[in-house]
Amino acid sequence: MKYSELIQFEPIESVVQLRQADSVSDARRLVETFVISERMAELLGDLVFPQLQFSKPADNKGVLVVGNYGTGKSHLMAVISAVAEHADLASRLTNKNVADRAIAIAGRFRIIRAEIGSTTMSLRDIVFSVLEDGLAQFGVSYEFPSTDERHENKTALEDMMAAFQAVHPDRGLILVLDELLDYLRSRVTLDLSFLRELGEVCKGSRFRFVAGVQESLCDNPRFQFVSDTLRRVKDRFEQVRIARDDVAFVVAERLLKKDAKQQSLICEHLKQFAPLYGSMNERMEEFVRLFPVHPAYLDTFERVYIAEKREVLKTLSAAIRSEAPLHLALS
Repeated sequence: MKYSELIQFEPIESVVQLRQADSVSDARRLVETFVISERMAELLGDLVFPQLQFSKPADNKGVLVVGNYGTGKSHLMAVISAVAEHADLASRLTNKNVADRAIAIAGRFRIIRAEIGSTTMSLRDIVFSVLEDGLAQFGVSYEFPSTDERHENKTALEDMMAAFQAVHPDRGLILVLDELLDYLRSRVTLDLSFLRELGEVCKGSRFRFVAGVQESLCDNPRFQFVSDTLRRVKDRFEQVRIARDDVAFVVAERLLKKDAKQQSLICEHLKQFAPLYGSMNERMEEFVRLFPVHPAYLDTFERVYIAEKREVLKTLSAAIRSEAPLHLALS
């Protein structure tokens, strides 16, 4: 019997770029292909959507999506922003509970998406430039004051939102920014202070800010020399972490999906090896769902920091594709 007879293999061969969601057809595809674990469903329903909604008064904060390279961080942000932009996409989410909870934000926002590349611009200048360009596409004319005209930035953001609401009175505005951590590593104190202001302006306005980082920003030991500033940033942001279990769920339910018969065959095959592995019997369901990937693979993968090996889902896709035609001797 071949591996291909035991697995309903659906490869993940390309890395999702946040800006793909600017296209309605691509946004729909990204929503329909995003696999949602139970843990992620709870995070979306209990944390993300409540922070984004503006129908009920709340202490709204910015949202940081934390996930290593290749774990689906950009895909998740694309899905959140796509649903917030297009009301009809909520029903296309792959988890019904999440689809029901998403109604609170579905179609309620205009979205501006951007990715930070290699630049010497300050975070303030990047954000304000992106906002000005995006607002112009929505028919809103607004120009932020220069740094020497204001001692803080919240007032300018509030003025921007007033201009936005005059044109779009029934909508909110979400800025979705990817690859933030790599940028912040080179510019810290001033940009962290501005990041805090972005989080603060979410309270009391319909402006929302969602950013993607490869590692936790607020608890990152690399930034402990600005720990006081980080604590103030942390107070104004909620963190959505893509955990090992979420990645395992995607691997099991998309890359290596199996029906009941296939799972039974694999289970019988693995039982003969159970005495050799101390925890295999207790974790047999997990071993079967991830077969032929060992559960420890994902734990080990997270500790690999060679850039080209950090895209776990893409790397697994390539590995499984090369092995699928091979024969497996089942007892």
